[in-house]
Amino acid sequence: MGLPALLLAQTLISLAPTVANTNTLAPAVGASPVLTAYELPSTIRSSLAAADLPDTNRRPRAVTLSNGYYTRLDIHRYAGYAVLPLFAIEYFAGQQLLDHGSAAPLWAEQIHKPAAYALAGIFTVNTVTGLLNLAEASQVSQGKKRRWYHSVLMLAAEGGMIYGVTVAPTLSKIDARIAAGTRGGWTPHKIATVASMSVATFSYLMMYIWKE
Repeated sequence: MGLPALLLAQTLISLAPTVANTNTLAPAVGASPVLTAYELPSTIRSSLAAADLPDTNRRPRAVTLSNGYYTRLDIHRYAGYAVLPLFAIEYFAGQQLLDHGSAAPLWAEQIHKPAAYALAGIFTVNTVTGLLNLAEASQVSQGKKRRWYHSVLMLAAEGGMIYGVTVAPTLSKIDARIAAGTRGGWTPHKIATVASMSVATFSYLMMYIWKE
């Protein structure tokens, strides 16, 4: 190899880029500079640091409800369908008794107590099934507020019904009341039962209107 060839080879070798001078040469040739980890933007450094950390987020545990839960739910729902018609029967029969006493239509006297017993049975069944399901579904977040509001309102309505039964007037007392010039109107029994019916009806309809 001649002298001119050796000089050309040495010149080409000296011009080859190295790791040390890459950052210096890059701006001149339009290439992206080689950055160290500490020269990266802070957002990228944070992302890289987070990628090295173990994933500590856990998925929420699925809650499995028993077959008994759904059986009680069906009983609770179907028994509740009879509540509003019984409320209507109780109200109109009771109003006839308050207006006329022992002279009220026979159907009013014959249906008022059986309807009250039917309501007491339904409230008892729904209280048991409702509280058991409320306890079992306590870990289910969906619809939790709605279930709690419904339960509290129905328990309040049940308490009002029980109080109304304790202050229910007999037919003889109603007759004495009519003889004294007071026909119909509002007695403690009617106030308690109508208030309880209103609360129970609101709670019942709330379960169909309020969706979570």
